Amino acid sequence: MRTDPTSTFRIELPRHAIFTVADIAGVGIECQSGCVWLTLDDDPRDLVLEPGERFVGDIHRRVLVSAISESSIAVSHALPAAMPVPATSRVGGASHLRLVAQGLSPA
Repeated sequence: MRTDPTSTFRIELPRHAIFTVADIAGVGIECQSGCVWLTLDDDPRDLVLEPGERFVGDIHRRVLVSAISESSIAVSHALPAAMPVPATSRVGGASHLRLVAQGLSPA
């Protein structure tokens, strides 16, 4: 299955970092490297994903993605709240740390 690149983004998480998805319904999280622990609000399950493993939310709940070790995840069918401005669109030497608003909350 091929996913639309505009609806998938990759996040590098240092050890112990936490990434929050406000509503996991229909959103996929795939561990690409390292190991992450997923905790869903009001759900007794805790899930651990290792490289190649994927979780797709089927209910409207917040999820916390905690990096057990330095990890990389791919989030599909969602957009982050902010992404770095591409170098080609910077005006007047603007900082590479400037962010462009999108949709989903990263924290």
